[in-house]
Amino acid sequence: MVSILQLFEFSYLNGFLFYDRSGILSRRLQELLPGLSLKTSSLDQRDFVSRTEEIDLLFGIALSGIQTLLPDNHGFASTATKFLQIVSESLEITQLKDFRFRYVLGKPCKSEQEAQDLMAPLIPEDAKAKMRALTGLPNWSAVQGEFQYGNLSWQSRTAIVYLIPHEKVRSAELKSGTEIPHLTVQLEARGIAPIELAKFDAEAFINNVRENYSREIISKLSPHLA
Repeated sequence: MVSILQLFEFSYLNGFLFYDRSGILSRRLQELLPGLSLKTSSLDQRDFVSRTEEIDLLFGIALSGIQTLLPDNHGFASTATKFLQIVSESLEITQLKDFRFRYVLGKPCKSEQEAQDLMAPLIPEDAKAKMRALTGLPNWSAVQGEFQYGNLSWQSRTAIVYLIPHEKVRSAELKSGTEIPHLTVQLEARGIAPIELAKFDAEAFINNVRENYSREIISKLSPHLA
């Protein structure tokens, strides 16, 4: 399993300094990510892309976010935290309205059946029992669960998705642009209450979610991987 998407997004109130400081903020982000270029611009938002780092980011009057599609980008937590720092300093933000971190792992499979077989160990036994009672042995396409703990809302999703493998993990015999079935697992953690930035260690939070979730998934799948 490799990470195929990481996203960190946060919202805030009173980001009105966006109108005065978007140029300075853009320059600071280009210093953080050399090669960052403007993709689109609107009245309340700027969107950028870094082709070399495979980073997309946006910042605006009420919402900012950064994401990567680069497989196993272990530096993402540090980059996302520096991005948060630059935006909050430039817009003089001291409190987040909310935030979310989405982490998606994927494994390319040779067939739909292989993806189905690998998906089975990740589905809770009670869910499998209920589905068997209704339909016999189903072909799963996606299973989703949600729960809330304190000021955090969690959403997990396991799904079979047809994707074009990234060139860094694509097998030599697979043609570029070919979609193949992937077993994907996603965990999204969302902070649902305002939080003071001085009390929020974004890098530690992202790394903790990523490492614990990866460990859990790999432990469930390892007995079934060749």
